[in-house]
Amino acid sequence: MNEKFEGAKSGTGIFVASAIWAAAIVASAYLCSMLLSIPGAAGASFFWLPCIFMVTGAIWFGWYGMIAAAVGTFIGGALAGNPIAINIGQNPIPAFFANTLLLYYLFKFMNINLSSGEGASSADLFKSTILVAVTIIIAMIAGYYLAPSLGIWGRVIAGAICLIGWYFLAQSTKTSFRLDGDVFKAVIAVVIASVVSAAMGAYVWAGIGGMGAAAWTIVFPGWAMGDIVASILGLGVLFSLTDEMKRRGLSTY
Repeated sequence: MNEKFEGAKSGTGIFVASAIWAAAIVASAYLCSMLLSIPGAAGASFFWLPCIFMVTGAIWFGWYGMIAAAVGTFIGGALAGNPIAINIGQNPIPAFFANTLLLYYLFKFMNINLSSGEGASSADLFKSTILVAVTIIIAMIAGYYLAPSLGIWGRVIAGAICLIGWYFLAQSTKTSFRLDGDVFKAVIAVVIASVVSAAMGAYVWAGIGGMGAAAWTIVFPGWAMGDIVASILGLGVLFSLTDEMKRRGLSTY
């Protein structure tokens, strides 16, 4: 990491930022639970938008980000009307232990470097933000319309859209984003975390949700792909903006 671009860490700033992230997770969890639920598993979404905030929050804010993920998904699920036992089992527990805690330590274990080694220009940061936002919108629309008719292939297409968005992001922001070994390792990390999260969710729906073995053929693949696609978008944000967050003292990683 390039210390030249790293400012003093701000404990207050990180706490406030994690609270904002928690609010964003509440809103996105509510939205996905209401509009993008897997058939027969209300609240389990085929595109889990909170993963974008969970991935970035866990890596930038550490424990604060992990707690924000657990609290945010629980409140969002509760507002969407998820039964309390299902809500606890499918939201805060996977969010904390798989999507954030496990992911954080996978990043540490794989020694993933998020720094570009040089300062990104304001123009590059603006382009990064716009491209990530546009990719999110397109992937959500594609997933919403394709998943019901194409099943898991609809989610694969949404994931491909993310990768295409990554390519344009890499081409247009040379200093703040790149496709290299660290990106590859980060993708592996989010895939592992997403699969573990999906397994935890499927277990809850198989037992508490009363779906039995069907949870592993319906909930598990949809949950895993939904988390992977959204988490990949979160990686785009991480690799684009981590240097700026470090300059502002808002990253513990």
